[in-house]
Amino acid sequence: MTRTRKLLAAQSLVLLGGAMFAWSKLVPQITHFQAMYGTLFRFSEIAIPNPLLTACLYGSTAFLVALVWSLSVFQKPSLASERWLRNLLLFGVVFAGSVVFSEFAAYYKWFTAAVSVTCSPGVAPLETPCFYGLIFFSLAFLVSIFAARHLKRVPGLSERGEGEAPGARQAGTIEG
Repeated sequence: MTRTRKLLAAQSLVLLGGAMFAWSKLVPQITHFQAMYGTLFRFSEIAIPNPLLTACLYGSTAFLVALVWSLSVFQKPSLASERWLRNLLLFGVVFAGSVVFSEFAAYYKWFTAAVSVTCSPGVAPLETPCFYGLIFFSLAFLVSIFAARHLKRVPGLSERGEGEAPGARQAGTIEG
């Protein structure tokens, strides 16, 4: 296995770990909320945060999207796809970082927010799922930087993937 393939595999493994961690925290929140209120669509007069309104749902979904995307790039390496994935992972880092900052602000009472985005109110910020999500997103982002650098060096790999770029004329094809 080449170094590039190893980096792409490592990226997918980090995202698999992040997705498994995120969903292992979200599913119990959903089942607990459902058991407590009988619906997921109750948004007011609630004692615990609605999982549909917390950052956990969106971070977990981003991990799944990034994992599928990463596996796609692993199957068919493409510099353009890796760059777009890197952008998604950067968004994940910024998103998780802003939630962790918000958790710090709420925990240390720097300001009070009208709506809590955390799934763990009252918990120390370094013990929340978002903090660990930030670590997984950051690690995957760093790996994606190195993977993109290595994909640039692969001979014969076009910007869009292996072989000719779309729209390039190929022998034996009829353009209509």
